[in-house]
Amino acid sequence: KADEALASFEKAKAIENNDVVKNNTGFAYLVKGDLVKAEELFNSMTAATTESKWGLGVIAITKGEYDKAVNYFGTEPCFNLALAQVLKGDVSKAKATLDSMKEMCKCGKPSYLKAIVGARLDDKTYMVNGLKEAIGFKPEWKAYAKTDLEFAKFFSDAAFTGLVQ
Repeated sequence: KADEALASFEKAKAIENNDVVKNNTGFAYLVKGDLVKAEELFNSMTAATTESKWGLGVIAITKGEYDKAVNYFGTEPCFNLALAQVLKGDVSKAKATLDSMKEMCKCGKPSYLKAIVGARLDDKTYMVNGLKEAIGFKPEWKAYAKTDLEFAKFFSDAAFTGLVQ
């Protein structure tokens, strides 16, 4: 309900236009897909917060600025940090980040990223375990993995085909 949130944040802004309001408004715009407005709000804050840096990291990924994204995300293990590390080509660091995450999202994205990391590192066990975990969270990952070129070298592998059939 990003539009409703924006209306509420406009009321809050009229009372006091502070960093908390700017941060929350930035995230409402991020959810709406208005990355320009979200970035403008995050950058207008007098002091960056962990949250605003996270928002800027997400925006940096969409711009292909992976080094910036990694810097914005910092050291706290999360899916987006691992994704930025993979995209900048630092797959071993992405594996360490994924392995350090305390909880896996039930959407299966971090687990699927583990599978991609395993494929890129030519670590079949890590790939299969990640894919198995992703499919356990969300069976739709089977159909996606079946044609995902990240797994091309495993398309005829019995362990891979057994998972995606």
